[in-house]
Amino acid sequence: MRAYKSAGCIIYSPHPSPLTREEGAFTTASKGGGYFGRKPKPLTCTHKAGSITDAQTGVALITVLLVLALATVAVVSMSSERQLDIRRSENMLRNNQAWEYAHSLEQWAMQRLQDQQGFSQPQVSIEENGGVAMHAELDDLQSKLNLNNLIVEGRDSPNDVKRLQRLLKQLKLPVELTDAILDWLDADSDIRYPFGAEDEVYSRKNPPYRTSNRWFSDVSELMLVQGFSRPMYETLRPYVYAVEGYAPINVNTAKPEILRCLADDISKDRAESIYRAAGKPFRKLTEFLQDEAVNDSGIGKHGLTVTSQFYQLTGTVEQGRLKLGFLTQLSKQNEGLVTVIRRQRTGWSHG
Repeated sequence: MRAYKSAGCIIYSPHPSPLTREEGAFTTASKGGGYFGRKPKPLTCTHKAGSITDAQTGVALITVLLVLALATVAVVSMSSERQLDIRRSENMLRNNQAWEYAHSLEQWAMQRLQDQQGFSQPQVSIEENGGVAMHAELDDLQSKLNLNNLIVEGRDSPNDVKRLQRLLKQLKLPVELTDAILDWLDADSDIRYPFGAEDEVYSRKNPPYRTSNRWFSDVSELMLVQGFSRPMYETLRPYVYAVEGYAPINVNTAKPEILRCLADDISKDRAESIYRAAGKPFRKLTEFLQDEAVNDSGIGKHGLTVTSQFYQLTGTVEQGRLKLGFLTQLSKQNEGLVTVIRRQRTGWSHG
């Protein structure tokens, strides 16, 4: 029996010699003779070739793995988006809740002002069982200088300009900054030489911008004024504020640094004496001017008062990972009505 390899199969034949096909009959050629007219047994294949089937199986396996990988990526992506949606919704909910708490602090401040008890307890701190911590501080804005007092009806207000210059000198800041502040406020385009600045100066900055030519909306605008640096701004900021229109200084709540700038040559000790005298609030401005600590100080009545209209509430609300900082300016009318004139967010973080 001989074996032949053909088309990937091993073929076994019962004949001792090679097979040939002649005229439709099988014959066997051998050395001593052969078989004639006798049909041989069929040829059989005992082992099928596997090359095509193996390749198809490999392609199918790779396809399955690829589909599985794509499905895994899709599931992970959907899960990540779902987590982001949940986190976003949670932050929005906590943000809304935080502002509701902030509004409750505003109501606390407004109620105290209506009851004329604003500064018997100017601060409040509250912690709730739900993990919410709130803190707020009420400040009399008219204990400081209103930057918008510098220009009245389109003209410089000399007394208020001098007060700002005295304050700058006291804080060891350049007095020349006054010119740039006035140019920022006034409506014209004329530069106050040598230290003023108008559009032609600001338009050369990067990025360029223009002067406001109107009231300060917030003291942070000082950072845009020619000549101001961050340290200068931070030094001046505790002693100034900005509300529309003219707002006189309340001598009952004015800081010693503000009292010193009301006239020339008021010493620190004298300012402290005036501050202590105001510990028992003056009911009339004449009482203040006639006080022993004040009467020969050179302080005039211009731009002074013994009551306040403008207040500022500064607060924080912490709830879990979220922390909200806010600022609210309040106006108290003569009839006791208190309204919100400005509200802004000063800080925000959510862990």
